[in-house]
Amino acid sequence: MRKSECGQSDWPGERILDERDVAEILRHRTGLLADDEKALMRMYLDGGQSVRQIARLAGTSPTTISRRVRGIAKRLVDRTYLACVGGKSEFNTLDLAVIRDHFVRGLSLGRISQRYGLTYYRVRATAQKARRYASRRVDELESKWVGG
Repeated sequence: MRKSECGQSDWPGERILDERDVAEILRHRTGLLADDEKALMRMYLDGGQSVRQIARLAGTSPTTISRRVRGIAKRLVDRTYLACVGGKSEFNTLDLAVIRDHFVRGLSLGRISQRYGLTYYRVRATAQKARRYASRRVDELESKWVGG
């Protein structure tokens, strides 16, 4: 993750994170990923291997690995899933699985609908509900931070 991306905080009252903090957050949330992405992130974060070394092992280009790591990191830092897990009364177990697969694992809505035997429209409605819920949580935190 580039330095310019690490110093930003989109949640009010939250301290600015440095690269070590972001790496620790990524390590902690890596468990939410599918096995192949989990292995890639562990090699990158904990294995001390460079993008070139990982690319050589995977038989692909360093650019591909770099893009995958950046995309995975971006999804792991997104707070939509975590906000929804905190609102368990709003979402059932299936909804949380759909939200995790879309916002953390990066699966398309169509693929998620096939995986769980749901209609595409149901999956899309769940993703929209999750975005709205996470947005409301941000608004609540902002009002507490600004008001307090």
